[in-house]
Amino acid sequence: MYALIVNPISGNGRGKRELPRVEALLREENVPYQLFEAARKGEMRALARQAVESGMEGIVAVGGDGSLFEIINGMAGSELALLFACCGTGNDFIKAVHLPKDPVEALRLQLHTPLSRIDLGRMNEMYFLNVSGTGFDVEVLRQAEKYKQRYKGLGVYLRGVRDAIRHFRPLEARIAFDDAELTPQKFTIISIGNGRYIGGGMCCVPTAQVNDGLFDVVVTRPVPRWLIAVLMTIYVPGWYAKTPFVVHRRCKRLRIVCPGMTVNLDGELFDCDEAAFQLLPAALRVRIPGLPPRAGAPA
Repeated sequence: MYALIVNPISGNGRGKRELPRVEALLREENVPYQLFEAARKGEMRALARQAVESGMEGIVAVGGDGSLFEIINGMAGSELALLFACCGTGNDFIKAVHLPKDPVEALRLQLHTPLSRIDLGRMNEMYFLNVSGTGFDVEVLRQAEKYKQRYKGLGVYLRGVRDAIRHFRPLEARIAFDDAELTPQKFTIISIGNGRYIGGGMCCVPTAQVNDGLFDVVVTRPVPRWLIAVLMTIYVPGWYAKTPFVVHRRCKRLRIVCPGMTVNLDGELFDCDEAAFQLLPAALRVRIPGLPPRAGAPA
């Protein structure tokens, strides 16, 4: 049996509107399920934990990227499978795994796909599925929040970018990759990718794969405010990562020490002085069609 966990307010109410279609598909496919509807922020984590403790086969998540973040943090470490029926504002994770935009069509594909595994990221004691980072992206998320009721998708975050340029200053931190020593660095943005996209479709980590056992880390050097505006024109498709302003690294662990920083985890913001990242290979069971072969896996 699957736990059908729904965030009814995701995507300005789209989660609630899509629920009847999702339930109809599960009945059509003879998939037994139990419905859990979150009543407030933070409850989806508890519902996911309840699904683990109840011995469910898996979870069908109806919501956006924030809902997936909560569910991952409730089920991480379990053997439950996670199926995605995404209907939030950005729906960034499903872009990295090429699932259809329509949540019911995406779910239909997954129900007919064998189980496989993808990686998870962990920052301190919290798990994330897609992208983490700090710097300019945090300011974009802060500024974008006020537009979510009037706009949707990429349009929300492009307005956040416009406003963020007026407020942002480059950060200075000490950073260590894997077993290296902490080194002082200044940057405009650092993106740590298991997935590729943020902000409704901005390809901030264009080389990341969800099952290769490594983080892809993109560090954008400090640039003047006027140049941020120029870079953003090539940020959305990911072309910025090929410019001289960017350094690309791959790693399994990463430490960032920056007193007073705010870290973005799959669109959720957290304040901390130190962020310790670890890639957890093959940590999540999924049914995603067309995943590339796992790194190191037999052909």
